Amino acid sequence: MSDESGDKFVTKRESFFLEFDSSFYRCYSLDKQPSREKMPRSVPNVRLRILLALFLVSIFVGAQKIETVNGVRVVHNEKGGKWGANPEVKLELVRTIGGLDAEVNLSFNNPNDIVQDSVGNLYILDTDNNRIQKLDSEGKFIKTIGRKGQGPGEFQAAHSMDIDNEDNLFVFDMRSRRIEVLSSEGKPLRTTKFRAFSGGQIRLLKPGLIVRGGSLDYGIVMGRVKKLPKLLEVVDQNGKAKFAFGEATDYGDGNTSWHANYFNLDTDSEKNICLNFQWQNRIEKYAPDGRLLWRADRPLNYGTDVIEKGFVTRRGAQGPKMNVVSSGIAADGKGRIWVITLRRQLTKEERGSGGSVVATDAGVVSRTIPTQPKVVKGDAYKLEIFSPDGILLGEISLTHHAHGIRIFGNNLFIREYYNTIFYQYKIIENESH
Repeated sequence: MSDESGDKFVTKRESFFLEFDSSFYRCYSLDKQPSREKMPRSVPNVRLRILLALFLVSIFVGAQKIETVNGVRVVHNEKGGKWGANPEVKLELVRTIGGLDAEVNLSFNNPNDIVQDSVGNLYILDTDNNRIQKLDSEGKFIKTIGRKGQGPGEFQAAHSMDIDNEDNLFVFDMRSRRIEVLSSEGKPLRTTKFRAFSGGQIRLLKPGLIVRGGSLDYGIVMGRVKKLPKLLEVVDQNGKAKFAFGEATDYGDGNTSWHANYFNLDTDSEKNICLNFQWQNRIEKYAPDGRLLWRADRPLNYGTDVIEKGFVTRRGAQGPKMNVVSSGIAADGKGRIWVITLRRQLTKEERGSGGSVVATDAGVVSRTIPTQPKVVKGDAYKLEIFSPDGILLGEISLTHHAHGIRIFGNNLFIREYYNTIFYQYKIIENESH
């Protein structure tokens, strides 16, 4: 977005400051709308002009186009990010947890989430084994929490989990339509029940409030729900809905709209809610009261249109064919937002199939070895890092598959579905910045 008239040029770009000399050139940033004054034509200093041109090219590489649409900040990021070739953070692998050949207490069957408590203990939500595995800060097994069932402290399809300041666990069980609240030792504290089935994830807001979301009501696929619902819902500890917010993208038919609006969510330290959409080039941040603060996109190496429409029958539905954009989002302690993004689409061989370890307290019942995907050579998955206001800062390549992310302090955890592994990384700040 720019406006040029006479010797004045104004552009909505990431701010910068430049001053060669009061008689030659000034470039000031006041409110992210910097102004540039052209050099007087009488200035004969060609070398200065060349240096200035090179400088301007360098600062606009990785710049952003920012506009306001219906009162909302919209950031159109460019490739590379603000950090360029000098990222301000890096990751150091600490350990891997799990795997198809791990001992029974560290063997998982579709593990969907992980949280860390105030003393460093880890809790892994082992969804299809209907349990939570508690580990110490070194990744050593402590105890099993929960089992299959419908009673207090029991699970049927626990898919998401969060932890509060008192180290209590909030476990979202989709099939049971409830949230089980457990102590760090696994003692049932209370149950929050919902009237309607809901998929997706949960995060804690201020005391007594929980936000949930991730997928739309499946009724829109089968035509039972005509109007697209809101993306997110805030409920109290009794399961009562307080308010809903977030606009879904309407693709013209319920099946496509349900599929293409799938998203992941996380909250930052101020309890703002951050979303990434799996099939859309769309990242959003909402205030705790539901106000949309900003929306961002970035250049991709593939399209996001529907490639092939799906279909609906009485027995079920086949989703449309679309390119996968991202698979997870997390906010760190500085408010930066980390998004797992695909540089390119995976091949059939790279996708493979998921493995599992069916386990009980008595030991391993069975192991399913997946169709081993090819090694991803650092060119498929990456972590994109955004500023608290939606500016793409930089990216970090990943050499393995990545299907979910959580951050606690300087510990970053990435879930890999195929081999049922969690990668634990340490976030290291570049001290030179």
